[in-house]
Amino acid sequence: MKTRPILFGFLLLMNGCVAQRQTILTVPAVSMTRPSMSEGYVARPGEKVSAEYCRGDDPLVSQDRNIGLIDEAIMKAQKQSNAEYLSDVTISQAGQCIMVEGTAMH
Repeated sequence: MKTRPILFGFLLLMNGCVAQRQTILTVPAVSMTRPSMSEGYVARPGEKVSAEYCRGDDPLVSQDRNIGLIDEAIMKAQKQSNAEYLSDVTISQAGQCIMVEGTAMH
């Protein structure tokens, strides 16, 4: 029966696509706009935020040809949510794209 090899091949292909997303880094907090917070600063959590930056997208941070994909994805997430920084952050990669997921902190 020819259907089984085709179905098996399709399932392998679909499994490969899902498995391509890999976690690069998880961190408690990250910011592209603040190097540190002043002592006593208390942030309030906002909404969950998610952003994706792919090779070839227009840069938000980089001023030259050395584009940090993670930096750009973090900045994109901060700008979308108007966050001072992001907490509980997961950074992952799928192909030539970087995804940042976390909580916006204000």
